[in-house]
Amino acid sequence: MRAHDVQKTILLLPLVLLLAAGCSPLSGSRDAGIQSEGESAAWYSPDEMSKRIKETGRRLVGKGYDPEKAREVYGIGEMHYRAGLADKGSPQRNELLQAARRFRNAADRWPDSALEQDALFLAAESYFFADHYPRANDLYERLISKYPHTKYLDVVAVRRFAIADYWLKLNEVRPQPFWAVNVTNRQRPWRDTFGHAVRVFDRIRIDDPTGRLADDATLAAGNAYFTRGRFLDADSFYTDLRNSFPSSDHQFNAHLLGVKSKLMSYEGPDYAGEGLEEAEKLIRQMRRLFPGEADEHRDYLNRAHAEVQFLLAEREWYRARYYDRRREYAAASFHYDVLTRDFDATPFAQEAETRLAQIEDRPPVPPQRMEWLVDLFPKTEDVRPLVASSEPTTTQR
Repeated sequence: MRAHDVQKTILLLPLVLLLAAGCSPLSGSRDAGIQSEGESAAWYSPDEMSKRIKETGRRLVGKGYDPEKAREVYGIGEMHYRAGLADKGSPQRNELLQAARRFRNAADRWPDSALEQDALFLAAESYFFADHYPRANDLYERLISKYPHTKYLDVVAVRRFAIADYWLKLNEVRPQPFWAVNVTNRQRPWRDTFGHAVRVFDRIRIDDPTGRLADDATLAAGNAYFTRGRFLDADSFYTDLRNSFPSSDHQFNAHLLGVKSKLMSYEGPDYAGEGLEEAEKLIRQMRRLFPGEADEHRDYLNRAHAEVQFLLAEREWYRARYYDRRREYAAASFHYDVLTRDFDATPFAQEAETRLAQIEDRPPVPPQRMEWLVDLFPKTEDVRPLVASSEPTTTQR
């Protein structure tokens, strides 16, 4: 078959599927005969076409729209589910997998219904108790995506948190190389167990930002990155926890770990120093907002404050020396003065004071070299536009 013929076949495949299921643009939907002009336009909308093609695919394999069959299959799933959990100490995995298949079949046969919502949840639960965690998480996410305000929201958050926490601990015990692919262990993702765990934590707080586990998931994601040494990523989660969950029980830890992350991610005076200023602000906030907890960590906070002061002073010293070497003594004096005034407890203050005395009588800027050459260029105030603009006119009304 030529490439052109293959392309035509692919383009016609959706229409073939619709015709095979007994639907056509002329006959309308399965429930209606003649359509109005507006209904006909809706029939061709991308969402409706996609929905019908999926339904046609299910019909061709014997799983089309059928509420009665959905109820029947759902009932069979419930029997397998109860049998699988009859022994609480040792769930019957085969029974639970049978239940999951029945529940998924029931959900496909009756979309956009209360039964679909229940079936998706019980299918995910079946996979969860059968230790098929990636499949369970996929179905939990499908449930939340289609029914954001589902009655199972709290339970789903607990299950997903447990899955993500398990994946983190499993990755610590048996870490995967970045190139490894899992095809045998049903408990962990096919690859990148750590990344999947952090993603689930992130999704928990996004899917249900007012849920009781949203702040716990944010802290857990930050801690996961912190343990990995990815301090900038960890700091972003700690910052979000401080800003988005002001009444959280983790506020002090978010402040403390935020200070540690900012100090660990600082790369030196040649790079941005906003993190140091934010760390100093967090230390002041901790002492004001959490006096009891701050007192318990007094030694660390004192050391951290001294380190922040030293690093900020070092930045001022680098700036002062930069202008000093360029003989721009006015700018250098400004930074030396900042050192003597704001960082008098650091060793840079005394050196700055000494250097201030040495450059006190020196010119603020170095003399202009080759001044005769500079004078050849026009001054800014002498430049005139090539085309003179006309005087503004007043419009009579």
